[in-house]
Amino acid sequence: MRPFQYLAPFPSFRYLAPKSVGELLDSLEVGGEGSVVIAGGTDLMMALKERTTTPDAVIDISRLGRELGGIRKGGGALRIGALTTFAEIEASQLVDRFAEALKTAAANVGTLQIRNLATIGGNLATASPAGDSAPPLIALGARVKILSRSGERTVPVESFFRGVKKNALLRGEVVAEVALPAREGVSSAWARGAVRNENALSTVSVAVSASIANGRFGESRVALGAVAPTPMLAEKSSKLMTEGDATAEKAEEVAALAAEEARPITDIRASAAYRKRLVFVLTRRLIAGLLSEAGAA
Repeated sequence: MRPFQYLAPFPSFRYLAPKSVGELLDSLEVGGEGSVVIAGGTDLMMALKERTTTPDAVIDISRLGRELGGIRKGGGALRIGALTTFAEIEASQLVDRFAEALKTAAANVGTLQIRNLATIGGNLATASPAGDSAPPLIALGARVKILSRSGERTVPVESFFRGVKKNALLRGEVVAEVALPAREGVSSAWARGAVRNENALSTVSVAVSASIANGRFGESRVALGAVAPTPMLAEKSSKLMTEGDATAEKAEEVAALAAEEARPITDIRASAAYRKRLVFVLTRRLIAGLLSEAGAA
């Protein structure tokens, strides 16, 4: 972007600020396909400045935190409202208890200023292949709750992404909540590689979850980010790890298979070969960490 673009006025659009979820759903119907939703605005404000989006209407849902925010445990699930910020996720004791991978990822999103504004619903809806919240949510088996005038539906997080910056939302729909199983005895971890430590897109990110008992892995999931058009569940790696021996040798096998499953591209941040190698290194490291924790326990 050229420096002068930051000073240029935004393209004109209608501004709607619903005061309830009901008003929000009405606004989505009125705005139609040319409307976009803004919460923290960390992605949309840049898109408006860069003219990569020129909406007919902007629907501001930042006032709906009471209905679409917060973190709670209910129905056997950890429920995180779409308007929950990454700073809130990082500080949550419930997230620390049931979703360590998500807590770690939240703590590494952008800068402190961004984490105080950016919301988990917005991060998912942006559908960036490098979105840091997606891999831990996928690894933890989370589902996205979607609202519309027709009712509600849920989809697994890995099915929510349909392509680069394309999601599964239909006209009149909005992300309301993310829910993941609140299970005791399940450990998870997340790590990424980036050009620098803060305020940078991930070159690769990996999340792993598993239970470990009697020297074996229970149900396990490996998820990858920034190595395909969408954040992805590494299905073959997850299957290999599940019910396998909880050993360093198995960690090596799973990591090698995860690298094979990755479908990265070469771009300004890294080559495809480097990304595959990084998938291997991070996956092996994360599984080794889970094994170490289980041994200490």
